[in-house]
Parts: sequence; C-alpha cells; structure tokens
Amino acid sequence: MKKYIVILIISVLVLSACGEKITSKIDGAKNKVENKKTSIKELLGLGQEQKCEWSSEIEGDKSVGTMLIKGNKFRQTVISKIADQPETSIKVITDGEWTYLWNPKTKEQGMKLRVTNEQKADTEKLANGTLDWGKEYNYNCSPASVSNVEFIPPTDVEFMDLEALQNQFKNLIPSVTE
Repeated sequence: MKKYIVILIISVLVLSACGEKITSKIDGAKNKVENKKTSIKELLGLGQEQKCEWSSEIEGDKSVGTMLIKGNKFRQTVISKIADQPETSIKVITDGEWTYLWNPKTKEQGMKLRVTNEQKADTEKLANGTLDWGKEYNYNCSPASVSNVEFIPPTDVEFMDLEALQNQFKNLIPSVTE
C-alpha cells in the first residue's frame, strides 16, 4: 500500500500540472481567456491570484485537480484513479518554503519537502521524487481571490520531513569503504 501511495504522490507531482491552461487578461470590464501551455514555475512567477483546473489520462490512469495560486504559493487537490486501485485523493500545499502532501480521507500522516530555488530551477529533479517545476502542461485557469489561509497546512496531520528521513537512512547504511 505504501508503494502505491509513493507512486501516487510522485504521479500527483508530475501530473499536477496536466490539463488545459487558460491565462486571464483583463480587457476593460471583461476577462479574456486564452489557452496556453505553461509550467508551475511560470504560473507562480506571474504573481496573479488564480484558480486552475486540469485533468489527465495516461494509459488508463486518470487524474483531475484544482489548484489555487497566489504569488509563489499554491494549494492543490488531486483525485486519481490508477489501474485497479481505489480512487485516491491527495492535497498539496506549497507555502513558498515547504511542500506538504497528505490524504484528506485518512488525515493521519503526511509528508513535507523543503522547496529550494535550485529545485524550482532544475527540471531534472523528478528522478529523486521532487516536483519538476519547469515542465510544461496545460491548465484551465481563471482569476480568483485567494486567501492566505489556503496555504496553512492542517494541524491534525503529522507531517514527516522527507529530507530528514532520507538523512536518517543514509546514516543507517554502512559505508562501503569501511
């Protein structure tokens, strides 16, 4: 089960950006919408408050998501149906310093990863399980009024620091040169 959760989380991070993106331009009193492919890095760099929706289907695995963006922060809810597994929901919050992931149905434990400028700039980070900030996908976005409350992780979820956990594992593995 933990294997499926890790696969789902990595899929959520990769697929979290899939779907049709519509950028908004204010033209007088009307909002103009246009389709455009972009990356999470670019969306966050716009500095606009937005609500984005997306959907993706890859080899029968389906995911849909909703993302709220404000400055360098985002909150996302992703619902995925992978092969013969039950439907899974994951919530993701990036507050500019940390990315938090948890299952809102179980709410027992989640994970957190520190967000660094190097990770945002490096598009080769997917191999070690972090978000590919530069990869482009399609979003369906519109202007939104987003409260800072949206970027506060829940207090009833215990978040494991994956970096600290990784360092603990490194200390448990004996050196080959010893």
